[in-house]
Amino acid sequence: MPSLARIHVVLALFALPLLAAPVQAAAGDEDPLQFLAFSTDFDSKCVQRNGVMIYIANKHPSRSMKLVLERWYMDNRTADRGKSVLKPGEEPEPLGCSNIEGGKQEWKVLKSEWAD
Repeated sequence: MPSLARIHVVLALFALPLLAAPVQAAAGDEDPLQFLAFSTDFDSKCVQRNGVMIYIANKHPSRSMKLVLERWYMDNRTADRGKSVLKPGEEPEPLGCSNIEGGKQEWKVLKSEWAD
């Protein structure tokens, strides 16, 4: 029969690191999309077109993120792509009007990653 001391050594060497690993991985593997916020506001240029200005912002308290966005117009993907680096605490970045030339315009995230 194994001694109690030997069981504790086995637990310390194998079980405890396994229990601690998910906590460490979770802190380093935050999904940037969780901290991405789209918003709208009235802008005279957009209001004239019966729309609102669409903004995007980083809500993480300390990390910058890189984004690749694609523009959609009237529910069709366009060839337009945009790259942004959003820093924490900065003002939201304007993307464009929600309505242009009588059609709905929107942006979707193709890729997101932390910049740091």
